[in-house]
Amino acid sequence: MNPEASPIGPKVLVAEEDYLQASAMARSLEAAGARVAGPVATLAAALRMLEREADIAGAVLDLELHGEQVFPLAAILQRKGLPFVFASARPTAGLPSAFRDAHWLPKPASMEQAMALLGVNETSSRMIAMDVTVRNLLAA
Repeated sequence: MNPEASPIGPKVLVAEEDYLQASAMARSLEAAGARVAGPVATLAAALRMLEREADIAGAVLDLELHGEQVFPLAAILQRKGLPFVFASARPTAGLPSAFRDAHWLPKPASMEQAMALLGVNETSSRMIAMDVTVRNLLAA
């Protein structure tokens, strides 16, 4: 999305149908040091992007893209050994058994958390640990 984003960071595919959420996710990922593939709003576009972009390191996926479940894309990512995170407001109870152990973030999802879960940025792992520590201190 950002033409001035660093070409060094990992490339993360964003599959999200809501334009505002997709834009926010892309900006947050870029701010955390990632390059963004997409965002894309349909399953077909996401599949094409994955096929076309050989250097995708992981993905953030909405569970449903314009009425189509994203599980075929998740299955391909899984077969390729690429990490992915589901970002959805829906509960995970309806996930197919193949994805029950997949990472899931409630919307609005923290892209720093997503990157830490994807394992594509060591800095974001430290950021999530600090975030959890701060939340625990505030809750006490």
